[in-house]
Amino acid sequence: MSRFNIYQINYYDPKIFGQKKRRLALIFGAVYPLFMLSFQICLNFLNIKIIILTLFSLPLFLGLYYYLLFRIKSGLKQIKPIGDIEFTRTCINKRIGDSITQYEFQAIEKLELQKHIPEIKKGESRSGYSSFILKIIFINSSEESLVVSDKPSDKRPNLSIVDTMKTLKKIIQPSIIIKL
Repeated sequence: MSRFNIYQINYYDPKIFGQKKRRLALIFGAVYPLFMLSFQICLNFLNIKIIILTLFSLPLFLGLYYYLLFRIKSGLKQIKPIGDIEFTRTCINKRIGDSITQYEFQAIEKLELQKHIPEIKKGESRSGYSSFILKIIFINSSEESLVVSDKPSDKRPNLSIVDTMKTLKKIIQPSIIIKL
């Protein structure tokens, strides 16, 4: 069906890393509306001239904007692709380096997909996130967690891992939970 990259994150807990990036993206998205609101309040209610207000507030806004953008992008350099995971109708094939592991769907109890790192620019992905944490829980109670990309590594740009999981949900027996 489709193949996605597996990432290695140089951080002690990838889940916390994703939470920090989501918080930064939320702050990044709130900076512009708050700036415009405070600019209008200062302009209309405090009767400050627009030239004086622009000279003082624009450098502050641009500094904060580029600082947050730098913080978001700097953490993304810690992410390196180490392999790929392929979903077929009968199994999951995982390739990391030279090692190839095949998981049959009969041995899997549950697949969980959780959002991880949000996209920086609009239109980078269909789901709004650039990576997800895929947790594979086996029948023998062991589990494996992988950080996977949202975009497929093969040439299907209109397909995301969320779409693949929704399709697998209709085909296979193990339960699939998508936490968005």
